[in-house]
Amino acid sequence: MSDEVKVDAKEENGSTETESKPKVVDDEKQDLGPPNALEQKIIRQIEYYFGDTNLPRDKFLQDEMKIEDGWVSLATMTKFNRLKQLTTNHKIIATALRKSDSGLVQISKDSVFIRRNPEMPIPENTEERRNDFNDRSAYVKGFPLDASLDTLIAHFEKYAKIDTVYMRRDQDKKFKGSVFVTFANKEDCDKFLAEPETKYEDAVLIKKSKTQYFKERDEDKKQKKLEQIRKKKEDQEKREDEENKKMADSITRGAVFQLTGFENKELSREDFKTYFNDYAKVAWVDYDKGDSKAMIRLSEANTAQSTLDKVKADHDGKLEVLDCVVEAKVLEGDEELDHWRKIFKDMADSRNRNKFSRKRRHGKDGGRGGPRGKKSRAGDDGGDGDSDGGD
Repeated sequence: MSDEVKVDAKEENGSTETESKPKVVDDEKQDLGPPNALEQKIIRQIEYYFGDTNLPRDKFLQDEMKIEDGWVSLATMTKFNRLKQLTTNHKIIATALRKSDSGLVQISKDSVFIRRNPEMPIPENTEERRNDFNDRSAYVKGFPLDASLDTLIAHFEKYAKIDTVYMRRDQDKKFKGSVFVTFANKEDCDKFLAEPETKYEDAVLIKKSKTQYFKERDEDKKQKKLEQIRKKKEDQEKREDEENKKMADSITRGAVFQLTGFENKELSREDFKTYFNDYAKVAWVDYDKGDSKAMIRLSEANTAQSTLDKVKADHDGKLEVLDCVVEAKVLEGDEELDHWRKIFKDMADSRNRNKFSRKRRHGKDGGRGGPRGKKSRAGDDGGDGDSDGGD
């Protein structure tokens, strides 16, 4: 319902006999003179109820119109809040509508019922109609928060004939100081927007077309979303930088190198550890039998390159490891940090697995130990005195 008020469809000020009779349109032309101020407001309000903007979305009024060939009693209409605030006198309302020159609303001869003129059907909700409505509409901001709809309508009617004024409200239904006003035609809207400076009382109003308003609003939302994404990315990068800095202070730099190009499928982690312990103290070997590469981590910082140089020196400049000529690369920068990040993650996962395993053993068999993990790595035998422990 237009004013969010539900009423009984039964005519309160007329008999059921009147209601059951076919309604006759009062099409007699009378010279009643121009409408006074109150009558103008009545005409505007009722023509808004039955107008192209409100009626298509007013389910209550649509249902009332289905009862008797579009006719709605004035008793029902005067339950609508805005009209009720103007008057509940049926005679005054009927007289006012007879002075309207739009032809939109018809009155029954007994002045008890009104309806939208059947010869003026509601336009279809096409894209063309929506575009026309938007072309005739403007966004205007800068009104006092205590402004009333009547004063706003009166303000805009000083410029041209209008269809509607929509007061924009916040989630608490308080007026935000801005409106959408729809003029009767596009030319009047364009003229209003083209005016260099428009004031309400002493305040200069901000105004733009409705289309421009939504375009700017959507662009603003887009920019805010992009800014949120940028800020989120910036915060993520900051956290990563802090994490990398913290990690850089806790790792053994320059101690990890990668070997690739093995042909011997029978090598083991112990083979690598034994071989390189002749050159530097090995903390860890990451290798599975049959792999084509191995990761070697030494115990002391900045010893990876010098260790490889020693191996080359012992083999006539070739990097020969366990009877295989291989290629080597010392991990640096982000690659080194990523490798250490993986090491710390593996260590944390291992601790969690061991913790869970201990809980299961104590819970099921009274603390009797079970077998260790299936896989061990060179350097995990507890007897080599590694400075940074096992993974």
